[in-house]
Amino acid sequence: MKFHLSFLLCVLVSVTQSHADGGDPVDRLDRVACIESRLAGQPKVGKLCSAFFISAGPRLYLVTAGHASADTNGDSRLRYRDAKGESQWVALKILVPPSANPWKRDPTSDLAVAELQLREENKAYLSQLAALAIPMESLCTDTPPRTTAIVTIGFPLGLGVRDGVSPIAVVGHVSSRDTLADNRWGQEPIVLCDPALAEGTSGGPAFLLSDPLDAITVVGMYIGVVRDSSGAKLSKMVPAHLIREFIADLTVNSDGK
Repeated sequence: MKFHLSFLLCVLVSVTQSHADGGDPVDRLDRVACIESRLAGQPKVGKLCSAFFISAGPRLYLVTAGHASADTNGDSRLRYRDAKGESQWVALKILVPPSANPWKRDPTSDLAVAELQLREENKAYLSQLAALAIPMESLCTDTPPRTTAIVTIGFPLGLGVRDGVSPIAVVGHVSSRDTLADNRWGQEPIVLCDPALAEGTSGGPAFLLSDPLDAITVVGMYIGVVRDSSGAKLSKMVPAHLIREFIADLTVNSDGK
C-alpha cells in the first residue's frame, strides 16, 4: 500500500509541477468521465452516467451519483478525454480492488465514491486519470449564494461520447440555499439549481462560472431533478461540502486501517 500511495503522490506532484512550469493545463470542462454499463441479462440495454475524480493527498477517488453507481458492474467502462485531448476508455474493474463492490455510499445523500487502487496493469491509466483529478481543496466548504452562475459538465442523453469524448457544458444558476428533498427513504440534503438537465448528467460536477479558466471551484454534483404535477422541473445537486466531508471520512478510515 505504501508503494501505491507513493506512486500516486508522485503522479499528482508531477502534474501540478507541469502546470506550474507553464505546461498546458487540462481544460476544466474536460475534467469529467462517462461510465457506461450494460444491464445484467439485457446485453442490448445500457446505462450511462457522468463521474469525476478527486485527489486527496496521495489518494485518488472516483465520484458519481449514488443511484448511478448501482447500475455499474464488472463490465462497466470508463470513458474520458485525456490531458492530450485524446479519447480513452478503460474497464472500471481494473481501476478498483478486485472481486468486491468498490463503491462507498453516503448514508444521507445520493453520493457514491470509489477509491482507485494502483496495480501493475493500470499504472498508465491511473497516471492519465490523476491528470484530470480535482484537488479536494477545490470542493466548496459553503454553498454559494442564490443566483450564482455555475457550469455543469457531463454527458446528457449520451451526447459527447460517441464520436470522441467531448463533455457537454451547461450554464445555469444556484437557485436555493442548502435544503432537503424527499426521497424513497425520507429526505436528502440538496441544492436546487437551473436549468433542469437531461439523463446522463447524473454524477457530473458543477463549477463556479466566474473562476478564471485555470481555476476550479466545485459547487456540487448533479443528481437529478425535482418536479411537480404540472411538469415543471429544477435540477438538484449534492452540495460540494458534503462530498468533501464524505471523502475526508473515507481517507481517515483508510489511513486508520
